[in-house]
Amino acid sequence: MSDPLVLEFTASIPEKFADAVNHVVSQKILASDFVLRNRVMLKSFIKKFHSEAGTLTDKVRSSIEFLDDPMTRIVVSTHQPNLFAYGGVFKELDRHSKVVNLFFVVDHDFVDESWVRLAQLPSVQHSSGVMELRLPVSESKRWQMVCNMPVPSHLVVHNWKRQVKSWIRKSTAVADKNMLVDNLEQFWQHVEYSHARAGSYADLNSFLMSRVVNETWNYSTLFVRLSETFTVFENGFTFLISNSNMYSDALRRAENMFMSHGIDTGVSSSSHLHAPAWLHCKCGSKTSAKIAMKNSDLVLAGPCMSCKKEQVLNLGNPENLDLGQFVHKLSPRAIPIPLLLARDLGISCYASGTGGIGYLVVGNIVSKKLGIGLPLVLVWPSRDIYKGIGQSEAAASMSTENNDLYLQSLEKQNVEYEERIKPLLSKRTERVRTGEPLGELLSRLFELKEEQREVRRKISTAEKIRNAGNLSPCFIDYAVNFGMARTERAWKNHLVKDGGLASPVEF
Repeated sequence: MSDPLVLEFTASIPEKFADAVNHVVSQKILASDFVLRNRVMLKSFIKKFHSEAGTLTDKVRSSIEFLDDPMTRIVVSTHQPNLFAYGGVFKELDRHSKVVNLFFVVDHDFVDESWVRLAQLPSVQHSSGVMELRLPVSESKRWQMVCNMPVPSHLVVHNWKRQVKSWIRKSTAVADKNMLVDNLEQFWQHVEYSHARAGSYADLNSFLMSRVVNETWNYSTLFVRLSETFTVFENGFTFLISNSNMYSDALRRAENMFMSHGIDTGVSSSSHLHAPAWLHCKCGSKTSAKIAMKNSDLVLAGPCMSCKKEQVLNLGNPENLDLGQFVHKLSPRAIPIPLLLARDLGISCYASGTGGIGYLVVGNIVSKKLGIGLPLVLVWPSRDIYKGIGQSEAAASMSTENNDLYLQSLEKQNVEYEERIKPLLSKRTERVRTGEPLGELLSRLFELKEEQREVRRKISTAEKIRNAGNLSPCFIDYAVNFGMARTERAWKNHLVKDGGLASPVEF
C-alpha cells in the first residue's frame, strides 16, 4: 500500500526498545497551560484508583507529582480490564526521571467482549486443548459496561482457584508440584486482596494488575479508570463533536481506502456514521449514537445496546457547545482515545498491542485531518517462548516432531476415507431399494468407518496439542510456572539486552 500517511506511520514505529526510549527521553516538549491543567485534574482520579486498590506506594505518589511539571513526558498504555490479563507492558522507562507510565483502564467496554470475561490456560486434558476460566454472565447483562458489572461472588473466585489447582495437580509434566502451588498461592493473595477491595468486576481485574505491577514489581506505573476521567477530556469531546463532519469524512475516506486494497483494519465499515463518543444509558449500557440536528440544536441519539430504549441527548447550540453538564454521560470510542490522549494530555508515547494497530493506522489518518499530532506509537508484538506445564504436556503428547505436518497428513487421510465411504453408502441405499444382500458391503463399510474413527481420534488429539502449544495464555500461566518476579525479570532483561520488539522472549 503506497499511501504516504500509512507509510509514514508504519515507518515511525520503532523496532528496538532503545530507539523508543531515546525518542521519549530526548523530547524537550513543554506542556501548555491547557495540557497542564488537564494533567493536574487527572491526579485526583489516579490517587482515587490507587487508594481504592491499596497500591498508593511511595513510588506511585512521586510519579503522580511529576504530572505537575510541564517537562514531564507521559507514556500511555490502554487496555480493557481483562480476566487475569495484563497488556501494554512498558517497563524500562521507569528508570528515567520525569517520565510517567500511565495505564488507562478502558472499563467502559461491554462485558460481552470475550477476553473481558474469559481467561485461558494450555491443557491437553481438556477437549479443545485449552482450559477456560469464565465469568458467568447472564444474557440480560451481556451489554453492560464492565465498570457497571458487580464484583463476582466469592464462590466464583474460589472456583477459578480450584480449577487452576486441579490443572496443576493433574499435570503429568512435573513430579513435584509444590513450587507451582506455592506460586499460585502467592499470586492468589493478590486476587483475594483485589476482590475484597473491588467495587466492580472491572476493579477486580484492574486492581489485580496494579497489585502485581506496583507492589510485586515495585513499578511507579500509574493506573486510572477511563470511565472516571470524562472531565479531563471535556474540551476534547467538545472539539471532536464540533468537528464531527470532518471526523466522519476522514474516517469514511480511510475505511474506503483500506477496503479498496482488501485490508481489514478491524474498524467497522459503518463507524463513520456514528458519533466519536458513546452515549451512556441509565440501564448500565451505552448507545452507539449518531449526531443529528433538531430544531437548530445538536443531538446525540440512538437505541441502547442493552435495553433497546431510544436515547436522546440535546447538546444545544452547535456554535457554542458546552458539554459540562453532559460529559459524564459520554465515553470515547476506540479511535478517538489516542486522539484525546494526544490533544488533551500531550502524551509522548502510546504503547499498543498488535490488536490495536488497525485502529491506530486509521486513527492516524483521522488525526492528520483534525490537526492532532499523534505521539510515537510503540508495539511489542514478540511471542514468549517457554515450556510451562501445559506446553510441556502438549509436547510430550506429540506423536511426531512436527505436529502441524502430522495434522495435515491426518486431515488428508480423513478426506480420503470420506471419498472411499461415500460410494459405498450410495451402493447400500441402492441395494436396500432392490432387496440385494448387504452383508459383505456392510462389513466393508464398518471396517472403513472404524479406521476413519481412529484417524479422527488422532486429529482431535493433534488439534488439542496444536491449540495448547499455540495459545497465548493468561497471566496465571506465567505466575504459576515462573512466579511473578521471574516473569518480570524475563521481560525486562529482553528489553535491556536484546531490545528487539518483534524478537521472541525466551524464558
